[in-house]
Amino acid sequence: MQGKIETRVGIFVLVAIGIFVYMGFQIGAFRFDRSCYAPYTMFFKDISGLSRKAEVKIAGVKVGWVEEIKLIPDDRLQAEAVVMVLKEFKLYEDAHAIIRQDGLLGPKYLELVPGSPLLSTLPEGAVLGKPNIAPVDIDELLHTFKKIANNVESVSTSLRNTLGGAQGEQQLESIFENFNNAAEKLSAFSDILERSFERNEEKLDSFLEIGETIRRLADKLEGDVFPAFQEGVNKISDTFERDFSRVADKLSSTADAFEEASLQARDSFSHVTSITEKIDEGKGLIGKLINEDETYRDLKVTVEGLKNYFAEVNALQIVFDGHGETMYRPAENYRWEDAKFYFDMRAYPNEDNFYLAQLVSSQKGWRDEKEIIQSYSNDDGTVTLDTENLLLRDIDRLNRVYRRKETTLNRNTVKFGLQFGKVYHDIALRFGIFENTGGLGVDFDIPFKTDKLRWVTTLEMFDMVGWNRLPGTNLNDDRRPHFKWLNRMFILRNIYVTFGADDFASRRNASGFAGVGIRFGDNDIKYLLPSLSGASGLSS
Repeated sequence: MQGKIETRVGIFVLVAIGIFVYMGFQIGAFRFDRSCYAPYTMFFKDISGLSRKAEVKIAGVKVGWVEEIKLIPDDRLQAEAVVMVLKEFKLYEDAHAIIRQDGLLGPKYLELVPGSPLLSTLPEGAVLGKPNIAPVDIDELLHTFKKIANNVESVSTSLRNTLGGAQGEQQLESIFENFNNAAEKLSAFSDILERSFERNEEKLDSFLEIGETIRRLADKLEGDVFPAFQEGVNKISDTFERDFSRVADKLSSTADAFEEASLQARDSFSHVTSITEKIDEGKGLIGKLINEDETYRDLKVTVEGLKNYFAEVNALQIVFDGHGETMYRPAENYRWEDAKFYFDMRAYPNEDNFYLAQLVSSQKGWRDEKEIIQSYSNDDGTVTLDTENLLLRDIDRLNRVYRRKETTLNRNTVKFGLQFGKVYHDIALRFGIFENTGGLGVDFDIPFKTDKLRWVTTLEMFDMVGWNRLPGTNLNDDRRPHFKWLNRMFILRNIYVTFGADDFASRRNASGFAGVGIRFGDNDIKYLLPSLSGASGLSS
């Protein structure tokens, strides 16, 4: 018996869990198809009544749900709503949302208007740019109904005050008596007319035809002409009565203004006459411009030069680039791996040409070599020994060296670069100074079909005689040019990673490297500076 009770309890628990899971899927608490939906963000001035998990519909058909609702803490205090919409339904740039209610007492839902297919498609996670429509506020409707009820109440109060009391009853009784007398008179008049019609039936037919014409004319006059004429007369009367005093005041002020304006005009004409006489005599800048052709030509040339200069400055684009490179093997004559940092500034006077100024720092440093020549003379300095023809033993030669070279390495020094570039579609050629030596370079912007990935590969050749390498023996002396292969892979619009091989043609200094960099233009600085100033203002 105990086993049966436990079995029943277990079955009941399983059924309850199944119902709970089923209801969770029905109300959207558990979803395994979120990858089929795309998020979109929209803002409302009032989102009252719309709750989280509310339905999102297009043309009355459910296509998603409201994922999140929150209030944005800024000056506008707008409500932000994040919705999930099936990816198969595209939204366009003019898409917007409307908060609607299902029936009179039903729940509120969000109606999406996808927009015009002629415009661009909104990406996933975008914000709807067109203003969204908030729901109708029930409180405002109730306030409107209250005003209407107050107006009806005031009308009924007026009727009650007019017709209420003994005097109102007497007026009503008098009105009904007049209606009764008028009805009796109309009855008697109708009897007379009936007897007359019976006696003059034939004559009345022709008379009725004329009467019908007169009746139509009277109806026309009464329905169209007289009301319009009366309305026009009333408007003219009301306008004349309302605006007569105001027009009189305006006429008086206008007369005063005309009088003052005439006085000012007289003074102005006297000044204009004086200025005109000076211009005719060639005095002042305007007089010289009018009377002297040379001044006009000089001013015209100056203005055109300024216009061309500002046009070139406006077209100039500047790009700043900085990146670091960390080597993977020890550098030549250095115990640790080398590390370099580059800061470039590119100026584009037009789309096809650019100038590049560069600063380079290296942990390894650069080679510096000097040669010392010694000569031998007497103590008085009059006789100079001919060192070329001296016969010395080997030990003497070693002890009395007269020509020697000293080579040093300057650590953490800075080198400069100044280059000119030419752009051909996706390829840019550069030549000039690379790390204090002459060289060449080529940049290739690999054309991908997507805007999410940008890859620029670079090959540079400089230090054509290997001057920056330390000399060895005749067999090991390395005089090959410095070749460098550099790749920039942009992970964001302004941030990229670098990798490649430095001095890969040398015998002892070749090494791979990797690093990160950042690139931004003058337009980015224009947008960044207001943001930084706003952030500093908030922090202060």
